[in-house]
Amino acid sequence: NKRSVEQVWLTPREKILLKHIVNGYTNPEIAEQMLLAVDTINNYRKKLLCKLNARNTAVLVRIALEQKLV
Repeated sequence: NKRSVEQVWLTPREKILLKHIVNGYTNPEIAEQMLLAVDTINNYRKKLLCKLNARNTAVLVRIALEQKLV
C-alpha cells in the first residue's frame, strides 16, 4: 500500500530541513547550516515524520520525492 499525502502544508523551515534531509545531511550539519540547535532539528525532523506519516527517514525521503515536496 502506498501512502498518499494530500496537501500537506509545510512551514518554510520544514521545507528547508526536508531538502537537507533528502540531500543526505546529518542533523548536526543541518543545525549548523540553519543556525539552530541540534535538538531543534531533531524536533523538526520528528514533526516532519509525523506530518508525512513516515515511519523513518528513508520513507520520509521517498514521500518527499514522490510528492515533489523538495
